[in-house]
Amino acid sequence: MKVLLVAKPWKGGLARYVYQALEGLFPGNVQWVYTYPTGIMGSLNYRRDKTAWKKNLVDTIRNAHYDAAIFINHFAGFEALRFSDTHIIWLTDGPTFTERELSPYGRVFVSDQGYEEGLVAAVGKKRMRGVLPFAFSPDIHVPCASSGRNRDICFIGNRDEKRDRQLQALLQAGFRCTIVGNYFLRHPLFWKYPISFHPSIANEKMGLIYARHRISLNIHAKVVRKGTNMRTFECAGYEIPQLVEYCEGIEEYFEPEREIAVYKDPEEMIQKAKEILGDSDRAQSMARKARERALSEHTYQHRVQTMLDGIM
Repeated sequence: MKVLLVAKPWKGGLARYVYQALEGLFPGNVQWVYTYPTGIMGSLNYRRDKTAWKKNLVDTIRNAHYDAAIFINHFAGFEALRFSDTHIIWLTDGPTFTERELSPYGRVFVSDQGYEEGLVAAVGKKRMRGVLPFAFSPDIHVPCASSGRNRDICFIGNRDEKRDRQLQALLQAGFRCTIVGNYFLRHPLFWKYPISFHPSIANEKMGLIYARHRISLNIHAKVVRKGTNMRTFECAGYEIPQLVEYCEGIEEYFEPEREIAVYKDPEEMIQKAKEILGDSDRAQSMARKARERALSEHTYQHRVQTMLDGIM
């Protein structure tokens, strides 16, 4: 079976994880078409004439030979593609698209249940195939040998208004924290607690951060409506105890207080953090059970097989 993957080679790694899962199923039969330029010449051509670059991208997809095409998110211009039941789109990051924009796709999935109703209105119940949450890659998100876990809590993520308030409460509580992302040098909290902040890192190096900490804190960005983000699944793979901001529907993926700890406000976050730090046996049990759950239900191979169900 030949599969076309149409996706941006973004830093978050999602497209790479999906590509690797597809290659595991169909070795040598997966073609990845980038929806954003790479390399110096590609970037120059894109800047010189974006319209021509995007037209060439659509032509590349039209001329490709495949049995199924998986699109990660919709890009302007793709509505010119013909409709096909083998055109599968996985929408992430707060999608709000019209019927016309989604016209090429016979199968539509969304990562966040909170956006499903609006998408059903756009494409109908038959084409809307449901919620497909994020996952983890067992080959990449692997337990790291502990480096002593000499710091309390780490948070890896970018700036968000909701995150600002919770991180401030955490720092004020006096925990030994590491905050990795674009807060570094770019937020007032950095200048108040400079030793706690570090610049963004490549995804493949996140495990080195987790290996030095006893808890991973996950604060959802405002765009998350239901369920959870990529980080919860990845940290399950890394087998680090997790403290995750509660979002309706998260219990469909991990059992609260058994596989992950959850909280609903900054006060509960601080209380739960103290409890986890004071009970290492419980912390490690949660981390182990979360990884077992992720391996059985939440790998990218699981997600790819769901997308291709009935086509393979």
